[in-house]
Parts: sequence; C-alpha cells; structure tokens
Amino acid sequence: MGGINSCFPTSGETSSISSRPHQHRRRYFLPRPKFDQSQAVLPINVNNNNNNNNSINLNTATEDELLLLPGITRRIAQDILRYRQLNHGFKRVNELLYINGVHPDLFDRIRPDITIDCLSQQIYDNKHDLINLNTATYNQLLTIPGLTPILIKRILQRRERKGPFRFIEDLLNIKGIDYVILASIRAYVTVEYRRLPTSVSESSILDPSVHNLYPSLNRNNNTTSDSLSMASLLLETLPPELQTILLTLNPQRPSSVYESKQTILRFASWNLQQLTNEKVQNPGVREVICRTILEHNFSIIGIQEIGSREALGYIVEELNNPTIPLIKDWPHRHSGQWKYTVSDVSGRMFQSSEYLGFIYDESIGIELRKSSLLPIKNYFTRLPFIVIFRIYDKYEFVFVNVHLKARRLDENENERTKDEALSLSILAEAMNDTIEQKHTIIFGDFNIAPTASEFAALVQRNYSYVIQENTNISLKTPQGSTCVDNIWLSTEVKALSTDKSGVIRENLTSMWIPAGWTWGGLVSDHCPIWTEFDLAQDNDGHSR
Repeated sequence: MGGINSCFPTSGETSSISSRPHQHRRRYFLPRPKFDQSQAVLPINVNNNNNNNNSINLNTATEDELLLLPGITRRIAQDILRYRQLNHGFKRVNELLYINGVHPDLFDRIRPDITIDCLSQQIYDNKHDLINLNTATYNQLLTIPGLTPILIKRILQRRERKGPFRFIEDLLNIKGIDYVILASIRAYVTVEYRRLPTSVSESSILDPSVHNLYPSLNRNNNTTSDSLSMASLLLETLPPELQTILLTLNPQRPSSVYESKQTILRFASWNLQQLTNEKVQNPGVREVICRTILEHNFSIIGIQEIGSREALGYIVEELNNPTIPLIKDWPHRHSGQWKYTVSDVSGRMFQSSEYLGFIYDESIGIELRKSSLLPIKNYFTRLPFIVIFRIYDKYEFVFVNVHLKARRLDENENERTKDEALSLSILAEAMNDTIEQKHTIIFGDFNIAPTASEFAALVQRNYSYVIQENTNISLKTPQGSTCVDNIWLSTEVKALSTDKSGVIRENLTSMWIPAGWTWGGLVSDHCPIWTEFDLAQDNDGHSR
C-alpha cells in the first residue's frame, strides 16, 4: 500500500549501504545507568571545582579540547557537540550522562575538569525576557538573532493561518527554518503553555494500567512527521526517571511467543510505511519494531517503503546495543550480530524515493552472499530487490523483495498493478533459467489479493502463497479489510516449510507514536506477516 496514503513524507536520501546507522542528528532518549544524584546534579551556575582554573567549558569547548579529557574519544566528543547544538547548550554538567558512551564512572573521572558558563544559561532562566511566538509583533521578532524579515513574515502568516504555536518545534513547519536555525533562536522564544494530550498526561504516567491509547481526531498526513519529531524532542526534556517510566509503559511484559530452535528459520515481511530517519528516531517506532522481531524470533525480515537508506541502521543499533528498557531487559535475549542491507533507489513513493531492505541475524548462521536490484523497469514501477542468503551453511535462499504499484484513491482498479502481478511469473521463469539456487521466496506488498487472476501464471510455475488473512490495519479497523501483503514459495522451499505462518496484529502501537491530535498510534498501516522453515528437513520434507 503506502503511496499516496503514506503518513510520514520526507525527501529521499542517497548514501552508501552500511551495517551501522549514520550518526548525524542523533538524539539520546534514555538515561545511562543510575548514579548518585546528590553528587551529579550541580547548580547551573556553579563550577564543580572552583579551584580548577583550567576547567573545560562544555558550552564553548572545541572537539580537540574535549579530547583532552580522560576517556573521551573522538566519537564521544562529536556527540557532545551535536547534543550541545540540538539543545542550545548544556544547562547542567550532568547532562553529559545523556551522551552515548559517557557512563557514571567516566563522568566521575572528568567531572573535576569540566564546567559550564553562567552567562549563556541566564537566557534560559529569565523567562520574562523570552519572546512569545504567539503574541509577538513583527518588530519584536526582528530582535531575535537569526530571524530574517522573510522568516518573520512566514511565522506571522503561519500563526494567522493555523492558529497559535503549541511547541517551539512547530517552527520547523515553516519553509526556511531548519534544526540549525531553530537551535540558534530557541533560547530567545517561548510559547503559551498548553496541557499535554490526555494520553501522556499526569494521570497516564501515574497509572500503569493505562496502556492502549487511541486517537479521537484524525490529523492531516503532512503533520505526522512533525509529530514524530515532537515526541522525540518532548521525551528528551523529561527527567531521566520519568523517561524510564514512560518508555516502559507497554501492553505486555517481554516474552517470546515461539521457542527458538537451531534448525528453524522464521522469516517476516513488513511494509513499514515510509520508514525515514526522522520516523525511526521516534523511540516508540523503534520499540515496536524491535519488540516484534524479538517476540516472534524472526531471523530475517524483508522491509518495504524505506524512505532513508540509513533508517534500518537505527533498528539494528537498537537490537545490538539496546537503550530502550523493554528491549534491554528482554529475557533470554542473545547477543545477536544484527546487520542490514538496503537497495539503491527502487522507485518513488509519496514525496520521496523508496528503498527496499533486509534485517538479518548473522550470529545464528545467516550470511549475505549477493544483493542487487533487478533492472527491469519496463515491467515494474519499483524495481524488485533480490538477495541471496546462505543459511546455516547448508541452504542458499533467494529472496525477492517487491512493492507493486498502489491503486490511486480515484481508481477502482489499477491496470498497472495487474500488469506487474502478471510480470512476476516472467520474473520467476527468468530466475529459474538463470539462477542456480532454487529455494526462492517472492514476497512483499503486492497491492492486490493473492487470489487475483493475475497470479495464475505464477501458480502454474508451482508457486504458492501462505497468507490468506487481511494484512492491513488501522485503529478504526484493527482486523483489516484486505490481503495485499504476501509470501510466495517455490516448490523447493515449500518442501522445507513447517506450514506455520501468520499475520501479527497485536502490540503494534506505542504511546510515543502520534495518532491524530493524540498519541498511541500504529507503527504502520501494514501488519508484519511471517512464515517458517525447518532446515533439518531434506528437500522431500522428511526430518533428518
């Protein structure tokens, strides 16, 4: 699905494939291990060591100066500078504990050698001097460093057209204002206080039984991306203890649905609906995706509608080095070596390029052998992504990740989608003639039911589908209305199937995912689908 119905638009990005997430614009959501608050929480305007005239000022230090501190690596120094830019300076010395890699022991070692300046923090404390974005005149806004007359006019026009600002970060909706400009003006502006939505109000925080949060209003698609950022930024401003409480509010405690067996391979397909860098940095999005993978013991996950090539890296980083409490405390979580691979641009989706990709657990014996887009533009609007994995050093599986063209809202049927479905049989025949490996899985978002006549040619080539249930989902229609995602198996791979498969509908929401004007939204309008194989079997289906 996706296409015009996608909720998280962003511009496409191009960069090289990587098994690690890029670190730009990284945010730190969770506290590090507990430390002595009585020692660490210092007054804003008090130096930790008044006798040390050579203290390094966290709000003015360069990267090289930070490297002089014992235990500070270049990566940590760069993350300190990024945090400082995003938050317009440090307000307390102990904010260093929000930086990845700065643990309490390291903090205690460098604490005598660091300080923050008082002058820049007075701006934060003098609230009566801040300019209210919702009442300021043109001349008042003109006094804010970094705002040009053009930007001021756009701010006033936006306020007049859409009403008062709810958050300072709403300025990001205005053309010409990016994170750099926002960081430079944040210290000079404020907005009128408005109570948070009920779903994250004090009553929800104090009552752990409040888990399933549903929206009461629908919101325009082009603002959902901003809400995702807002959830992340809002979470950062909360005290560490409150962050932990909020991020551990979940419908269920960690548990695995299925037992893991060395010979069992469980594969899943999931259209993650415009998975951009911005979307994946929302802690609720990462928590739902990682929890689903761990709960169902998935070893390989094929993903459609990736909006940024680095987006899967954030999921892999959370799986390998978890920071979200629920993921970190998952019982019997083995130290996996999760990796990912992403295609080049497969095609276009709403307002961005689309990529296809895979996440896989290398530690259990899965090896990526080959990967490539299939250059057959005459047949497919979005090019299929073919990947060959060697599994348990025994079988080589061919996975073909597809996302067929979606029907427009004004169409009853989409002839292009039907043509692409017909082309799958041509693709299967071509692979059979040219690819040595015969264990083939064609899967993804087909935007058409598996019983459609266009799949008859694929069935004639002895492919069979495994999903018969509805695969879409919404808060209004939790049971879905159509089966558009599926997994098609060749005869050879079907022989290894355990005949177990399904559609996952439970626990796909998070209180930190926006849904209209409230929270508790779905991570995607597609459910993850899955099937499994027993690789202890021979090709004739008999166990060894």
